[in-house]
Amino acid sequence: MPAKSGRDRLYIAGGPGGSSIGPKVHEYIAQSLRLSWTCEFLQLSSVDEVMRYFRAPDFAGGIVTMPHKRTIIPLLDHCDHLVKILGACNFVYLAENGQLCGTNTDWVGIYDSILAHSPSHAPGMTGMVYGAGGASRAAIYALWAKLKCDKIYVVNRESQEVAELFDDIKRQADLYRPELVHVRSVAECKALPTPYFIVSTIPDFEAVSPEELQARDILVEFLSRSSSPRGILLDMCYHPPMTRNLRLAIQHGYRVIQGYTVVASQFPCQWKFWTGETIETGRVFEMTERLVQEEEAAAVARTVIK
Repeated sequence: MPAKSGRDRLYIAGGPGGSSIGPKVHEYIAQSLRLSWTCEFLQLSSVDEVMRYFRAPDFAGGIVTMPHKRTIIPLLDHCDHLVKILGACNFVYLAENGQLCGTNTDWVGIYDSILAHSPSHAPGMTGMVYGAGGASRAAIYALWAKLKCDKIYVVNRESQEVAELFDDIKRQADLYRPELVHVRSVAECKALPTPYFIVSTIPDFEAVSPEELQARDILVEFLSRSSSPRGILLDMCYHPPMTRNLRLAIQHGYRVIQGYTVVASQFPCQWKFWTGETIETGRVFEMTERLVQEEEAAAVARTVIK
């Protein structure tokens, strides 16, 4: 929708410790569209405080991160079917009638990033999601509903988290029905075809516990098969830019997609919602990558100083 006069404030709402990347990129995009909009990260633990900013007369649009992706849903005027399917809202915009509307663009970042690396893929491939937290739902939707994977493996350190994920998806059977397989062990893994698309949704950490090591070993088993075509591994984590899982995939000959790409791929559809304008993506991607690398270098420097 066209930008409304007097509404010039964008917010990224999340818990303490938010990234400085988003506000800088969004303000750059605003300038490129000749809009004097500002973007601020709201490090607020209360979703009610977030809504105070979102209901203000100068509100132009919002991004929602953890821990508010679920709790904000009942506080908005309208949420679409994507919010219902994914159980999370990460994007808020104003409708023509002034209502605050919520949707989810996380899946767009995953889908568009993979599509750019595999434009001629055929339906019926197998996918895999590494992790079963909130981001896994967007990954499953992108793999099944958009990339047309006929089967999706889920690998995770906690079986209960996988059970909750499967229960959430079963409750949406009237909207979509992905075929999911919980891969619990390397022995089970050996009997399964290799996934072509792998999406990692976990933070970058060293596997330590028996459950973490088992999940990592399943990933390695799939990646290391010499008889299978090399596919794509996308990591949604972008701190650090080159994660352990990305390095592991490269080691085994996989193409990789870094997490900042998932973030940058959402900007065009987000700004289309906010302004109705089409943005030029090349410079936005370059800027996002540079800011991620600068932030990571600063974090390393702070660690060295300590």
